[in-house]
Amino acid sequence: MIRTLRATVRKVVHHGRPPIGGLRVTPKPSHLMSSATFSTRIQHADEKVADASTRQQQQQQEQQQIEPALLNKIINSAHHIHDIQKADRLLVVGSGVAGCSAALVAAETYQIPVTLLFAGNVPEDCNSFWAQGGIIYRNYDPVSGDSAKLLAQDIHRAGAGLCEDDAVQKVSEEGPDRVRQLLLDESLKKVYAQVPFDKRDDGTLSLCLEASHAAPRILHRADHTGRTITQHITQAAARHPLISMQPHTIVTDLVVKDDVCLGVATLNRFSGEQTLEYACRGTVLASGGLGGIYEHSTNPAGFNALGSSVALAYRAGAKLKDLEYVQFHPTSLYIPNEARFLLTEALRGEGAILRDASGRAFAKDFHADGELAPRDIVARGVFEEGQKGDGSQHNVYLDITHRDGDWLHGRFPSIQEHLSRKKLDLAKDLLPVTPAAHYTCGGIATDMQGRTSLPGLYAAGEAARTGLHGGNRLASTSLLEGLVFGASVADYIGSSEGKSLRGEAGEKLEAFVQNNPRFRSVSLEPAHIETAAHRAMQQLRRLRRTMWDHVGVVRNARGLETAIEDLNEIRAEATKLHRMSPTLETSGLRDAAYAGLAVAEAALSNKVSAGAHCIVPDSAAEDSDEEEQVAAAR
Repeated sequence: MIRTLRATVRKVVHHGRPPIGGLRVTPKPSHLMSSATFSTRIQHADEKVADASTRQQQQQQEQQQIEPALLNKIINSAHHIHDIQKADRLLVVGSGVAGCSAALVAAETYQIPVTLLFAGNVPEDCNSFWAQGGIIYRNYDPVSGDSAKLLAQDIHRAGAGLCEDDAVQKVSEEGPDRVRQLLLDESLKKVYAQVPFDKRDDGTLSLCLEASHAAPRILHRADHTGRTITQHITQAAARHPLISMQPHTIVTDLVVKDDVCLGVATLNRFSGEQTLEYACRGTVLASGGLGGIYEHSTNPAGFNALGSSVALAYRAGAKLKDLEYVQFHPTSLYIPNEARFLLTEALRGEGAILRDASGRAFAKDFHADGELAPRDIVARGVFEEGQKGDGSQHNVYLDITHRDGDWLHGRFPSIQEHLSRKKLDLAKDLLPVTPAAHYTCGGIATDMQGRTSLPGLYAAGEAARTGLHGGNRLASTSLLEGLVFGASVADYIGSSEGKSLRGEAGEKLEAFVQNNPRFRSVSLEPAHIETAAHRAMQQLRRLRRTMWDHVGVVRNARGLETAIEDLNEIRAEATKLHRMSPTLETSGLRDAAYAGLAVAEAALSNKVSAGAHCIVPDSAAEDSDEEEQVAAAR
């Protein structure tokens, strides 16, 4: 029988961080040393307080829609979790679509207890919340000609020929069933989250067209599909009696014994309490990607976008793959001295036109499909067009003023609400745009069941590299991938093969706990915390500039070498700061430094341009031109 294995800790005042006994640390300097799932509150240097306040107000409004009883369960679960004393459970790191899918299928289908760890106040504090466009379904109208085969062709085309067939086939064939199982009210099985997608006047689901899709097949809820899906799927998870929510939790290390992952080490972002959380059923990393390490990013500041899952896996020795393929979204709203705001792919799907400063439509210059070409092609086209001119004015705009104003405001209410605060209107104005880091196509290497190279460790969603995206992601595949592979992880863990690993993990865990005494957390004086946090913010701004300047839309070897040198310096500083004061900010910086270094090294090692990885020959002249272009882009 598995004994009580949760190690709780008490805070003590201490000016040095004691080591966590038994945690395996990869000693090679080039490896990522440790990481976490973070909900950082570090703002870009040029973000205005008004933008941050608006986002906070929006989140508060969304959180108020959660049923009061469920909200109490979420908020108080930090206390309830102390009642879960046994390690016969599944740990899921991250509360987005992938994490909740894994948790719901594990708990409902296989009756496996699950602990869901997330850094925010509520589980909706995740990147899935911010997805605008929609989720791929299937157009069952015979006139459309849609099919699993047609979707697979679109995915391969967008992925620059680098997608893996088994992953593409899995998502194309299983996708509609997973959408019905987890999100729709049309399933013959138990429905986990009944999401009110938009419908047409005749009551059928409204399916829209997006770039590089051969048929209208995108389910949506206005222009805030991610928000609606996240609200419903997190509430479904919160209702389930076998799923426990643990908020405010930063994962700082994986616990590894004899090459088996046994759980995680955590830090409470408010109390500073450190805890070991064990799990014989496995640990799932599903905390998103690393888009937030770039100066121009569609990831809102303060969310899990600093590469925490990637760094955790790398530090533990798990295999990473395809990290050079960072997708840049072609159209983020460009307003100087403010954070970038995503202008969804669906705008171009509904007819938005890319224009230069003179009003000329230029998209057909770089591809026959124009605005509906694959994202990597459109992003480079927008980037290169933006470098033309003398830099005295912005040079790339998105124009959808030819569509009816009332229709636009009804179809894209969230975007229009944001634009109104900037005194802009979809129906009247040309919108200045620039590419911005949007999605991590690579990540932790997994198989079709979400298994990583480290037994006991799984990954799903943007954190994972399944091979689905190849060199570039097809629009609206991200939420679907999270559903399909999150559920597949749970299916494997609940299978006979998955259950057979449970006993081995339990034995190793017993030995680990016997040989590792409880450890104490660290509480530093406020002066130390304030100093470290301020320095971490400065270094994070430097890191983001480095990533955009040298590991951005267009790269060259010399720039990547410069980035690696800078990132090594930042990583050394981050390690020092984190040792001095293990806080939200210092942990976030350490994550970003390790993740950024992994991306830069992967990009430098791949000499072939494909998909989102564009590497060009370097020369002194080209380097100078690139620096001028980057300055103009800002």
